[in-house]
Amino acid sequence: MGLIHLTCIEQGFLSSLGLGFLTLLYECIDLDKNSILIIEKKNDNVLGFVAGGKSMKTIYLHMFRQFPRLCLALFPSLINPVKLYKIIELVCFGKSKQLGTSIPQAELFSIAVIDAERGRGLAQKLYNSLAQKFTMQGESAFCIVVGNSLNRAHGFYTKMGAQRLDVVSIHKGQTSTIYKQPLPLVKIK
Repeated sequence: MGLIHLTCIEQGFLSSLGLGFLTLLYECIDLDKNSILIIEKKNDNVLGFVAGGKSMKTIYLHMFRQFPRLCLALFPSLINPVKLYKIIELVCFGKSKQLGTSIPQAELFSIAVIDAERGRGLAQKLYNSLAQKFTMQGESAFCIVVGNSLNRAHGFYTKMGAQRLDVVSIHKGQTSTIYKQPLPLVKIK
């Protein structure tokens, strides 16, 4: 997942942290009981994935349990004051975002499809699979945070029925839009 994230979501801040960090991140998302990682494969080749969950906090805890590996993956970023500051902003944003009462706790963390598979409905399939998992967990909606420079992503989420909720600044000088994707109400037995 790390390599696909790196090549398909190259404009995002997480990609600037490198393949080692992204690989560890997706391993920890997969390990986390509060998170969902859905992978689409064909002949053992990953075509795309979607990741979501209820909190990055438990994922960060998984990452900190692998502290030497985390430090090694982040070393170039830790000695770069600008990147280090952005890492701190990112960790702090997750806490402040939870204060908003209209922002769902469930969140789509990332979705990516390799270039060769784009335009064939795979992103919609992955998105709907995540929505179904959240619905089965009793969620009434999930949120998506999208950098405002990612026009293609904004179009996709709007097409999928997500509603623009708010504009926030995660990194100083850069804004992101928070979308809310309503889910069908399902009675849980």
